[in-house]
Amino acid sequence: ARLRGTTRPTTMLDTSYHAIGAEGREERKSSLSLSSFLVAIAVGVCLGFGCVYMTGSNLVAAPAFTATRGAMVPQFTNQRIPDITGNAYSRQQNEAIEKFKETGLRPGRQQRVEEEQGAYKGKSIIADPVELQVKNFDGEVVGSESLSLKVARPETAKGLVHRYLMYARNSMRAGTASTKTRGEVRGGGKKPYNQKKTGNARQGSRRTPLRPGGGVIFGPKPRDFSVDMNQKERRIAMATALQSASQDFVVVENLDGKFDAPKTKGMVEFLSRVGTKPSEEKVLLVVEGQKRNALLSARNVDKLKINKPKSLRIVDVLGADKIVIEKGAFETMKSIFGQSAMGIEPAEEVEAATA
Repeated sequence: ARLRGTTRPTTMLDTSYHAIGAEGREERKSSLSLSSFLVAIAVGVCLGFGCVYMTGSNLVAAPAFTATRGAMVPQFTNQRIPDITGNAYSRQQNEAIEKFKETGLRPGRQQRVEEEQGAYKGKSIIADPVELQVKNFDGEVVGSESLSLKVARPETAKGLVHRYLMYARNSMRAGTASTKTRGEVRGGGKKPYNQKKTGNARQGSRRTPLRPGGGVIFGPKPRDFSVDMNQKERRIAMATALQSASQDFVVVENLDGKFDAPKTKGMVEFLSRVGTKPSEEKVLLVVEGQKRNALLSARNVDKLKINKPKSLRIVDVLGADKIVIEKGAFETMKSIFGQSAMGIEPAEEVEAATA
């Protein structure tokens, strides 16, 4: 045990901080700094060679170094050097370049299929003409007509018609459904009963959604369901739907003066003579102009819809089993949706749906 006041003897093996003296401390500091510097240089060289090895032989290390908070971080450039054959691009880049030279298209785009006659110009095409029979009021064939409309491409026709159908059906929705939340229901300002000592679950209001007469959780609120669609897209979608239903078309002569009086029986007999079954099939009758007696005769037939060529609805066209169209309405339809369209704009789906 050491006695108080005595000094500790210094031996040759004692290397404590106080024992080595000032000169020893200076030599120790210099040796530590030199060794740290050498270790830092060795680590930096190893990191440099490791980065060059990991990034590949195509990357050339830049000689410049930047120090971040005292650390030596090497900076590399992304410049590729040519290989043995002199090619500085990867295999994918070479394939993309060869494809661009052959097709003239950038990577990621499909090649357009164009026919020799130029039918696939633009985003729409002219459909092949379809011959349709023209019948008179008695159901006899008296002539023929050709139907060839400006329709969508085969690869986009289905999606375009579906978008138009969703556009029309969403426009028909009023969007007026509304419910009240617990903050909008009348009452509920007083706590029903005490918090404790009742044996019941704690309640803070009588208008909680968990009780009758309370609010509605996540109930509907008034909203707008309508979606946007360009007018040109709507026209092409309607033309595509009409052209696809060409096998169900029945072209008849003009019905001016054919219905002397509004009688449902006369309309049913007329539809039966031209080849439809109004009691079993859904029929769409398209007329030109105001034909009051025909309209009154058709309104009591359950599966019969009547409309004009300028206000056709995509829902009626797609849902009809037979489309009976007047000859004058047929010409108007071709002028709107055909190849030689004269700028006649069809009615808006919203207006036609609410008509």
